[in-house]
Amino acid sequence: MNENQEKNKTMHIVVLVICSLFYLILWAIMGPLKLEAVSAYMGVLSSLLVVLNTIMVVTNRKRGFIVACILSSMSIMSAAISVLRSHSATGLPGIFTPIVNIITMSIILTYLNTSAKQSEELKEQYEKIMDVNRVMQEKDEAIRAIAYTDALTGMYNMRYFREKVDEAINLKMPFSILYVDIDNFKSINDTFGPKTGDAALKIYAERVTAYCGRRYVCARVSGDEFGIILTGEQTEADVLNIVEQLRSIFGKQITAQMTTLSVTASFGIVSCPKDGNDAEILLDHAIMAVYNAKANGKDRPCFFS
Repeated sequence: MNENQEKNKTMHIVVLVICSLFYLILWAIMGPLKLEAVSAYMGVLSSLLVVLNTIMVVTNRKRGFIVACILSSMSIMSAAISVLRSHSATGLPGIFTPIVNIITMSIILTYLNTSAKQSEELKEQYEKIMDVNRVMQEKDEAIRAIAYTDALTGMYNMRYFREKVDEAINLKMPFSILYVDIDNFKSINDTFGPKTGDAALKIYAERVTAYCGRRYVCARVSGDEFGIILTGEQTEADVLNIVEQLRSIFGKQITAQMTTLSVTASFGIVSCPKDGNDAEILLDHAIMAVYNAKANGKDRPCFFS
């Protein structure tokens, strides 16, 4: 039980004690009034007793109902004794009023318990729905991760890259695309085997991802090709500076499957909106640019023209 619940419990008990004391005081006052038959005050005092019983039941539920029943039973016994002593029927309302009061408190308690039960059931249903939603969200995230992740390298794939290009176009923001193609990568697979080629791709993917970080979106868009989105206005000098940094990344020797490798890469460069305003067109132009770079000696950048 937390601190707030403890405070509420204490407060409810204090209310129960205060109401019980007021009930006893009013009941003591009503005794002489009955003898004097001052009916005008009796109705007001009886109503106050009902209010006090109601407060006890509402605040303390079962505990308040038990106390209300005990106090009402005392009123019934007192009224019954008065009727027997006076041999008069004028005191009968003093018997029936507490009985009706007990019945009324029973109805109130039943309603409160039913409402509490329904509230608890609704809470459980809500928690179940939230759990189902959480599981569905986790599954959606897992499916999304599978759909947008390259299985070999763990980078984003072409599908994700294309969507990010579309997103940048829709936002009408200037950006450039670097299309990176490792030179002569087929010879690595042919000479050392596909396991060595895959290990090399993983290393280069890690290097490209580390370089891009949170600045640029990068993805493995094909077998030995990577795509990078350079957001914002980029001058040719800016792009060429980034290309030089990437060239140094690919130029460093690596060890894959106990084989030392050193490769170069060719770069195709397009800008939006200058070279196109559609994802398919921009990617086609980037591929054309990288093919031109390879045709002109490889290991170099080429802007689409």
